[in-house]
Amino acid sequence: MIASGWSGGRGYVYGLRILGNGRWLYFRREWDSVSLIFPDHDEAVEVPITESFWERCPELRSPAIKEFFLRNGLVPWPKHHPPHFSLEALGGGVFRLAWLEHVPRQPSLLLGPT
Repeated sequence: MIASGWSGGRGYVYGLRILGNGRWLYFRREWDSVSLIFPDHDEAVEVPITESFWERCPELRSPAIKEFFLRNGLVPWPKHHPPHFSLEALGGGVFRLAWLEHVPRQPSLLLGPT
């Protein structure tokens, strides 16, 4: 599934917005949290799932996600051009985040020939 960077309000809260039908296909309502493995870190980090995730806000929000963005120079991103990632379901509520295309300070995802 595809996820994009998400920033709430004034940039204090960061997360990953699950795009398309990903939340319905790969997440379970009974989960209170999931484990997320970042491409630059081997150990999984627990990320809570809020009730609003199922209603109108399909974002995983966590200080660990903000730290990942900061470590990799992804914030701030240009308005309406967040970074995009692949989010692979490994089973049992564990997900691996991967770069779709990692270009430091990338303003947007390059999808086709330039």
